[in-house]
Amino acid sequence: MSRIVAGGCESYDEALLEEFFSRAFEEIAAPPAGCKVLLKPNLLVGKSPNKAVNTHPAFVRTVALMLLRGGCRVFVGDSPGYESTERALEKSGIMEVVRSLRLEIAPFRKRVTKVNNGISPYRELVFGEDPLDYDLVINMPKLKTHMMMGITAGVKNTFGFVPYLDKAKWHLRCKRDRLLFASVLMDIHAAVKPALTILDGVTGMDGNGPANGRVRHLGIVAVSDDALSLDAFLESRLPVPSPLPVSILAGEKGLLHETSVIDLGMPPVEDFLMPESMEVDWNLPSLLGETARRVFTVRPKWVRKRCNMCRTCVNVCPGGAIRTGETNILFDYRLCIRCYCCHEMCPTGAITV
Repeated sequence: MSRIVAGGCESYDEALLEEFFSRAFEEIAAPPAGCKVLLKPNLLVGKSPNKAVNTHPAFVRTVALMLLRGGCRVFVGDSPGYESTERALEKSGIMEVVRSLRLEIAPFRKRVTKVNNGISPYRELVFGEDPLDYDLVINMPKLKTHMMMGITAGVKNTFGFVPYLDKAKWHLRCKRDRLLFASVLMDIHAAVKPALTILDGVTGMDGNGPANGRVRHLGIVAVSDDALSLDAFLESRLPVPSPLPVSILAGEKGLLHETSVIDLGMPPVEDFLMPESMEVDWNLPSLLGETARRVFTVRPKWVRKRCNMCRTCVNVCPGGAIRTGETNILFDYRLCIRCYCCHEMCPTGAITV
C-alpha cells in the first residue's frame, strides 16, 4: 500500500517544517541512520527563492539537518536545464545550505547508461548521476504547473536525472505526444526509485509554469513513498482537469496502488490556473483532435523588451526552430514541436505563449 502524509504550513519556518516531517517519517518510514543520501530538489534554473521556481532552501536545510543528526552522509544535486549544478545552487540559495551544513554536491555530470525495460518504447536511459551510488534518493519537487504535462510534481522531478541538454533530445523524440513523454518520465522515475518524495507547495506556481508562471502561496506540504500516488492525489485535491498525462498512463498500466492518506490539514486551493498550452483534444476523435491541435495549441513568442540576446532559447530548442537575427529572435513554427523548452529556460522571461 502506498502512503501519503499531507498537510499545511503557512511559511518556511524550519521548526514547523521539521515538526511536519517528523510526523510524516513516523507514519511512513524514517531514513535509516548512517546512510548515504542524495537530496534531489527541483533545480530547474538558478532563480531566487521568491520566484517559486526551485525547491525552497528551507526544505533542503530542514531535511538535511534531520539526516545529519542520524549520522547520514548527505549529497545535494540536480541537473538544471542549461547551467551548471553549482551555478544554479548558488542562485537558488541552496548553496548557502550546502556550505553551512558542509553537505556534498552531486554535480550530475556523469554519463551513466541504464538498460530500460519499462513502459516506453525506449530501451536505454542516460543519467547524470547513478542513483545506485546512494543508499537512498529523496525526491524533493516543487508544486508547479508545466506547459506540456499540466503539473510538475513527484514523477516529473526525477527527469532532472537526465543530464543538461539531453533533456531536449527527449522532447525531440516525443514531440507533442504527451502520453509518450509521460511514459519516458515514468521509466526514468522507476529507474531512480526514490525512497521518499517530499513536496514543497508552501509557495508554488500556476499559470504558464514551470519557470514563468504566477507565484502562489499554497501552504501545502506532503511526504509519500510513492510519487505516482502522490501526483494522482494532488490532482484530486487541486482544481485541475484530471487525470493528467502521467496519471492517465499510470491508471492504464495498473501502476496506481491502493493508498493510505493521512491528512493533517492540507489547505484547499482555489483559482488554480492551468497553462494556456494545455490541449483540448483528450477525448476527441483523431482527425478532430489533430484539427484542434493546429487551431488551439499556443505558440511561443518573443518579447523584444525583455530579451538580452543570450541565445539560451536557441541552445535548448530540440527542434532547431529558433535562430537569432541581427537584433531579434526568429521562430520557424514548421519545426516547433510545442515543447516550450524556450519558455521554460529563458532567464529573462522574454519567451511567452
